[in-house]
Amino acid sequence: MDQSERQRSSAMPILVDLVAMYIITGLLLILLAALLGRVDMSDAAVSIGIIATYIVSCFAGGFLIGKKKKKKKYLWGLCVGAFYFAVLLLGNLAVNRGLDGQLVHMLTTAVLCILSGMAGGMLS
Repeated sequence: MDQSERQRSSAMPILVDLVAMYIITGLLLILLAALLGRVDMSDAAVSIGIIATYIVSCFAGGFLIGKKKKKKKYLWGLCVGAFYFAVLLLGNLAVNRGLDGQLVHMLTTAVLCILSGMAGGMLS
């Protein structure tokens, strides 16, 4: 197996897991929106729901990649969580044309995504 085939075989499980993570995110956000439509929720409750969505999605992605990769599962989970956050960050930058004073929020989200992905990898 040459170098490019090895890189593709390493990248494909990560891409599949990222797609699965964003499907989970979408389903959880739809559930949160339905709940918001039925119950009058405060802004704090909605924020907690969004943060919980990030954590559950990254944990699931770390768990899935840990099942696929048998060695260094925590590191693979960390990488998947970091890639998930990177896509979130790029989407935020594209929509908002910058961070607009959200640096602390973004750093907190990065830590949550990375650590929950790592925890999912460790527990797989």
